[in-house]
Formats: sequence, structure tokens, C-alpha cells
Amino acid sequence: MKSIKDTLLIVKDAIDRYSIETRTKAYAALIGGHAAVFFGAERTTLDVDICFHAVEKQPGISFFRFLQKHLPPRYAVRIIEATKDPSDPLRHDLIIIDDTEKEYPHIDILLARYQWEILGLEQADFIQGLDFAVMPAPYLIAMKLMAGGRKDELDILDLLRDLPEQDLATIKDLAKRIGKDRALQSLLNERSRS
Repeated sequence: MKSIKDTLLIVKDAIDRYSIETRTKAYAALIGGHAAVFFGAERTTLDVDICFHAVEKQPGISFFRFLQKHLPPRYAVRIIEATKDPSDPLRHDLIIIDDTEKEYPHIDILLARYQWEILGLEQADFIQGLDFAVMPAPYLIAMKLMAGGRKDELDILDLLRDLPEQDLATIKDLAKRIGKDRALQSLLNERSRS
């Protein structure tokens, strides 16, 4: 199986070409388990999760069609609309890329839906050793609060462990904005008891 760096290079190249061809500003950042690992969470994950936004009317359909056309035939690309995926608590449209040759891991590209996610994407920065932006920790925590699974809660506890005070204030504001301030407070209480 190819590394996370090799996998992200495929996505980065596609986004760069998409931006040039469509003359559209596109934002992307690593999210999910791999992003949590880069912030120090102790966990394993097989798939690669990315959040994406482009400044245009229908960025999801546009980027999906671009990927279908420009990725090599070994990649199966499909799109799932949020209304058709009841298992997604964040209600995102989702582009899925699978390598039919099974060399690269499964890639999920969540299409940013909320203004706060777009703000996080705009602030995403590169982490040493990775040529791909990573969603800032407060925004990653907000996404995990919305997802609400126990694995997400455990990631949040790991992420909160070394979170600077300034970032803690940001996540508290985000949690309130998304209606998850009680869930965050419960996790902060759990963290302080351990």
C-alpha cells in the first residue's frame, strides 16, 4: 500500500490542475484520522479524508467531473450526495476515489458545506514533512464533534491534550456555533478527570 504522502500527491496534483484549468481558487486540507495523527493523536486509519472547497457555483459536481476526466483509468471516482448518505452526520456531498489496482488507499473528499469549514480551509497550513495542508486543530475538532462517534471523541481527547489556550478559545466558539458546546464541555470534563 502506498504511503499517505504518495496518496496526497495524487490529490494535490489533481487540485492544482483543476485550479489552473478552471481558473478557480480551490482549498483542500487533510482531515479525519490522518490529520489527527499529525496533531499527535494515537490512532490508526486506513482511508484518507480530505475536505475540499472551490469558489464556484457547484464545486462538487465540477471537481467530480474533472477527476473522472483527468485521473488515470485505474481510479474509480464516484459522488454521493449528502441527501443519499444517511450515515453522514455532517451532511456533506462526498467524492470517493478507489484505486482498482489496490495500491493506494481509499480516498474520501468531503465537500465543505458550512461557512466555518471554509474558514478552516482558508487557514489550513502545511505541517513539516507533508506537502499538503492540514485542517487546523480547532476546525478538525469541530468536525469530529459533529461526527459524534466514540472514535471521534477519543481523537478529540488526544487533540485537546496539547491544544494551546488560544486554540481552546477558538474551539469553544466553534462548538457553540455548531450547537456542540455541551458535547465539548463533556469531553473537557473527561480530559480533566484523567
